Amino acid sequence: MFDRLLSLFRGRSVRIQGTGKLPEGYARKIDIGDPLAGGRQVVLCRVDGELHALDALCPHEGGRIVDGPLMEGRFALCPLHNYKFDPKTGAVEGRLCKNAKRYTVREKDGDCELWV
Repeated sequence: MFDRLLSLFRGRSVRIQGTGKLPEGYARKIDIGDPLAGGRQVVLCRVDGELHALDALCPHEGGRIVDGPLMEGRFALCPLHNYKFDPKTGAVEGRLCKNAKRYTVREKDGDCELWV
């Protein structure tokens, strides 16, 4: 009952299968919904054994945060201007820029639930 009440404030959740296979220090880009009908891209990152989710759209100038190995094993990268974002907080490292948008994610049994 309490989870249902909280879900009203979190937004809708999406189940993503196979996230348990994402190795430490890597990011994987996924599509949520149809990109032509208001969908979005999310980057899932594994840092310190935990799964984190960032919007793939860089808040600086509309670049895209990439998937693959994380910089220094812990930062998501927008290659447009080499901006590094901490997946745990969304904060940019060493630059003046807005934080990347973060999403709530909960991992269970090798899959995850993501609230968008």
